[in-house]
Amino acid sequence: MPASSRRKPTAAPPIEDELRPPPLIYRTWAIGTITAAVGTAILTLAFLSAYYTEPALYSDFLVGYDPPFDGVAGTLLLALSFRIRDRSPVAWMFALLVPALTIFIALFSANLYSIAAAGLATVLVGLIYPYRAGFYRGSATGPEATQLLVIVAALMSLLFGMAGSRALSAQFSPPIGGWADSLYFTISTVSTNGSNYLPMTDAAREFVVLLILLGVGTFLSAVVVLFLPTLERRLEAIAARLERAQMDDLSQHVIICGTTSEARATADVLRERGIRAVLLSADPKAVDHLRSEGYRTHLGDPSSEEELHSVGIDRARALVVSQESDAESLLTVITARAMLPNLRIVAVATAQASAAKLRKAGANETISLVALAAGLVSTAALGPSSKPGKTPS
Repeated sequence: MPASSRRKPTAAPPIEDELRPPPLIYRTWAIGTITAAVGTAILTLAFLSAYYTEPALYSDFLVGYDPPFDGVAGTLLLALSFRIRDRSPVAWMFALLVPALTIFIALFSANLYSIAAAGLATVLVGLIYPYRAGFYRGSATGPEATQLLVIVAALMSLLFGMAGSRALSAQFSPPIGGWADSLYFTISTVSTNGSNYLPMTDAAREFVVLLILLGVGTFLSAVVVLFLPTLERRLEAIAARLERAQMDDLSQHVIICGTTSEARATADVLRERGIRAVLLSADPKAVDHLRSEGYRTHLGDPSSEEELHSVGIDRARALVVSQESDAESLLTVITARAMLPNLRIVAVATAQASAAKLRKAGANETISLVALAAGLVSTAALGPSSKPGKTPS
């Protein structure tokens, strides 16, 4: 048998690989959807338990208090389902809180609703647990963690207010009736809108004070944390539209690619001469800094045709390329020359050997900072009356 036709036997995959669950990336949306479904089911059980009371299996001090516990647990799962789809480690950690809440209330308020909610939450964690290593996106201490922590704190304040007001219901005037009244009292108190239920005893007054101290802070924090990103995105969209309007208004301007000191000095000179210029760079910090100083800037890759179109390259009178890297400048020159064969392009080279390459790439003029500085220094050293090739006396 020829050697070329021989095949080496393929080693069988280890048993651990066969038992290993499929990558989480293929199950991300499924797990997130299941989480949302379980959260909806637990929330539904909470409403059913509040309006259709089931007899408790045995008497305990928390009998009848399962609606707020299960309601908070279901709402938390709905909030976490979006983060679980993103494989957030913070969402995975907070997901463990849900079975803790449901199992706790199922032990002390045992009925069909609370036991079913505890069972659903426990099954959900059992489904997610094999993929725990896949929850790695994001930071456990970043803005995302802060958002989830504020949501959990707000829900815990809501749970405290509902359970406490129901326990002290007879000490308010009028007495707090069902869980709907308890929810109304808690929301109206933590939102600082006032409540129709007045505390009549010292215990009730102390509870209201504690609820205000705990709830108002978390409520306001939740409003800021949840709505501030939406407001920031809205402001960014408005700023982007204003920038597009400014770019559409540009004509016979000069595009400066880069945020080097040479690029900034060029923009200053052009502004003094009454010529509009726009600086294009992919460095967000540099762009924000120049924008705060009054320069017209645009964040984007100078070697991208789309970004060059965004700054009106087809209406520009010239393109100045002065980037940190000569390789980046070379790519920008090639792109711009391919777009507009008649555009005047001036390129600044940081290395003397790059000047010829930039010229071959399509630049009309190339300026070597090293050669220019050497000529100025040698002229200054020889004196104003010296001439090339002559030695001063």
